Amino acid sequence: MKNVLVKNLYKSYENQNIDRNYVLDNINFEVGDNEFICILGKSGCGKSTLLNLLAGFIKPTKGEIYVSGKLVQKPSAEIGVVFQDHALFPWYTVTENIAFGPKLNKDKNADKIAIRLIDMVGLNGYEDHYPSSLSGGMQQRVGIARALATNPKLLLMDEPLGALDALTREKMRLELLKIWEKTKKTIIFITHSVSEAVYLADRVILLEEGKVGMDVRIEIERPRDTKDQRFIDYVQMFKDRFTEQELLEVSK
Repeated sequence: MKNVLVKNLYKSYENQNIDRNYVLDNINFEVGDNEFICILGKSGCGKSTLLNLLAGFIKPTKGEIYVSGKLVQKPSAEIGVVFQDHALFPWYTVTENIAFGPKLNKDKNADKIAIRLIDMVGLNGYEDHYPSSLSGGMQQRVGIARALATNPKLLLMDEPLGALDALTREKMRLELLKIWEKTKKTIIFITHSVSEAVYLADRVILLEEGKVGMDVRIEIERPRDTKDQRFIDYVQMFKDRFTEQELLEVSK
């Protein structure tokens, strides 16, 4: 069953600094329930614009986006978003950050939801800590838990691991897959890292100059071994679409 439908999607901005008419040009794809999709591409290809459209933060120039059969016209509790910079409230504790969304929705079980999610993301013992006392990886776990707290139909992730060091990033990839398997959420994950996309995704959608250049299912069982020849072949297949200069950006 499809959870997300993107249909004939176009987006342009006034005074846009690109040599094409649209930032996104006739984008079409579907995402099934509990499917993990990675949107891959170099800077300027339209990845962040696509996420903002999916989240309802901005409106398309033309076209439509549906989540669980509903037309996306504005931000909604049914669509959770995790940002690269965590975007936590520094004056709130871990529990208060996670409970914020449910409390905003007047959910009487907000604190219970926060406690359950704290356990899920492995932050027991840090309930009363403030973001400034947490590592980058721990802050990102709080961000994921906060996005899950309203029980969204779709979880959007905008390069959430991009600011982490290599070791923490590798650990968080494993944790993210565990959380995804537990929650059964549909995830659309934005990244510029080819290896990260192949490691995480059921499907990788490659954006090139605002268009869908490739839409490839990754037929490798999990957990995935980055030294497996099949993994290496998928990574190379995507890397072949980039210039040498662009590869410096997407090979991280």
